[in-house]
Amino acid sequence: MTDTTITISGIAVHEPMTVFTDFIIAALAFTFYLRLKKSYDQTTIHWSYFFLFLGLATFTGAFSHAFFALHEGWQYKSIWLPMQIINGIGIYYAQQATLVSVLEHSSSKKIWKISYQVQLLVFIISLLWVQKYIVSIVENAVALIPIMILHYKDRRPFARMIANGIAVSFITAFVHMGKLSLHAYFNHNDLAHVFIMISLYVMYKGVKMKTAQVENVLT
Repeated sequence: MTDTTITISGIAVHEPMTVFTDFIIAALAFTFYLRLKKSYDQTTIHWSYFFLFLGLATFTGAFSHAFFALHEGWQYKSIWLPMQIINGIGIYYAQQATLVSVLEHSSSKKIWKISYQVQLLVFIISLLWVQKYIVSIVENAVALIPIMILHYKDRRPFARMIANGIAVSFITAFVHMGKLSLHAYFNHNDLAHVFIMISLYVMYKGVKMKTAQVENVLT
């Protein structure tokens, strides 16, 4: 991959566009959190924490891209591992949102609840033990695919919108596998980040639809 390092005030910044798009994703996620956090709807509150932790993970991840040309060593891992754990906690809140919305009346709700708790614990232990990105890839797939399917099965407009947002996020897997790049300064990581932005926005719109339904009932 082409070296795109730039120097700002004597400080080398590696993968500048990846860092920049990370900051955009984090800004979007924080904005969505701030817009949702005051809701009285428990589902919305859980989704707001999903956006919060995703924003924190992405913001932290920007520094791992910026300051480490080689993604290895204890200094890199001291940033990368917390970032992955924070992201895992964000996914856990997406699961909690699913639990109190599309699984609210499910006879398997208790089983899902326990599975979510076990999954988070197994993920953190596995990540700290293996310290490879494949652990996070598996975690994302195992967590988000069921969430997407459950929301599609629900059929309510807000649920379908959230499911559509998650579906868009999986496009990033094909971008990464195909190493699809538009330019040396806009590589597959940057293109994948664009789809993540779209994904988060669509999911946010779905959550807002759910929030509006609750507010209409309360008024």
